[in-house]
Amino acid sequence: MNGTAYVFLNRKGAGGLGHVGCAFLLRNGMVRCCSTENQVGHPFTSAPYKGFWTEDCFNNFSSIVSVFQRSKTVVIPPGAKASNGFDLEPGTYHSDPYTEWKRLDVSNVNPEQATWMMNKRSLEAYSLPDRNCENDVYDILHDEGSGYGITANSFASRIYIGWVQTAFGPNMWFDNNIGASAHGYL
Repeated sequence: MNGTAYVFLNRKGAGGLGHVGCAFLLRNGMVRCCSTENQVGHPFTSAPYKGFWTEDCFNNFSSIVSVFQRSKTVVIPPGAKASNGFDLEPGTYHSDPYTEWKRLDVSNVNPEQATWMMNKRSLEAYSLPDRNCENDVYDILHDEGSGYGITANSFASRIYIGWVQTAFGPNMWFDNNIGASAHGYL
């Protein structure tokens, strides 16, 4: 199956390091959008409070953008703990809108495996050094012989999602490690 994937960027997220989310085409023609928002901003947020979301939408650009522009909310109740045992600050936290996108037109996609990985990552705690929004997007969309995700690495073309640890922060990763079929600003 040939397909399309998107990486969305909020350039101002995470104190200027950036924040990313992704979307990918499903076999039924819909697009699955998702992200780990971590609106609370704690470096070690437990899974229930890390702001992971997923939403399917129609496969047209305006529907996809609408999903990524809508604010996502997470409520932290009193007594909630971060994954490192520290208290999380109770309150209601909102996400910011995304500012840019890149489209990857790819072949040999496996949306079932991408969905499996998305579900797996949604249940894991947020960890700034190694399990953050950038790592989650990379894991969901890539396949470098790992057997999961959408095949987004094509060294014969401009499509390349790049190894996540080669860039410090989502802005640098988005700018330097994701080749794309198209790119735009929101």
